[in-house]
Amino acid sequence: MKTGKLAAVCCLILATIGLWASEKAKPCTRQDAIRVDKEASSLRSWTELYKSYKKFAQCDDGGIGEGYSDSIAHLLSDHWNSANQLNRLVSHDKDFEGFVLRHVDELMSPAQAEKIRDNAEARCPSGAKRLCEKITARIKETGP
Repeated sequence: MKTGKLAAVCCLILATIGLWASEKAKPCTRQDAIRVDKEASSLRSWTELYKSYKKFAQCDDGGIGEGYSDSIAHLLSDHWNSANQLNRLVSHDKDFEGFVLRHVDELMSPAQAEKIRDNAEARCPSGAKRLCEKITARIKETGP
């Protein structure tokens, strides 16, 4: 019985690694990089951000990553009223949740970090407690 469980766990790990590798294998073409570089820092809704993520996640590096961080900090600090929309998206796509949380980072201003933390702690939408806790934990990891 133990051997069967170990084999199942090993298969799951290998499948996960394979899926991750296949996602990373998609190249970020020069054309993709140019296009996403122009939009990454100007995404003003979770839907826009999600569409960009689905098209260009393979380009999430350097200046493009900084642009995504800027958009995410803006959405979380200045458009908290749309947190339900974010919660719906991440509840269906855990990779997107990881993407958003990775971009809750040291690039946001201290004022943004404080506002996001306050929103997540005091104004968490019903049904989004897990997400709010993850956002709060991420702020604490990256904050001053």
